[in-house]
Amino acid sequence: MPLRPVRPSPSFGWIVAAIMVVLFGAIVVGWRQRQRDVAATAIAVVRTPTIPVASIPPLPEARPAAVTPVAASVAAAHLRTVYPLLSDVTIACRDDRCTLTATIRPVTGQADLDRRQEMLLGGLATVLAADGYRLAVPFQMDEVADNLFHIRASVTPR
Repeated sequence: MPLRPVRPSPSFGWIVAAIMVVLFGAIVVGWRQRQRDVAATAIAVVRTPTIPVASIPPLPEARPAAVTPVAASVAAAHLRTVYPLLSDVTIACRDDRCTLTATIRPVTGQADLDRRQEMLLGGLATVLAADGYRLAVPFQMDEVADNLFHIRASVTPR
């Protein structure tokens, strides 16, 4: 009598499939519960007492102290001192209008280049404001030779 291979009965396959579905469902339910636990511990509610806006006193108005303009020659000398790249600095005034003219010498290195950029991006206005003048922007800047610039700007005493 020849041996026949033993085949599992069809009901055995269904039983294995049912067990796998139940195990998979248990894993999914456990994973979701862990996610909820993590989310519940990660959220913190902080309550602070509210302050009515009416009870906050208004801040005092900040106004810069008025600076009396110095003589135009003093302001020009101050610019030459603060920015040595400037030469031929003059401030000529007529009535309440002044004109600043200067030459920016060529830069010789990265430090000069950084200093020139600082000067053109607000440094001139800051130095002039300390001397009592307001620099009108934009101002005229022309390249008169290779990396040699001439600037002309309107300046008003404060």
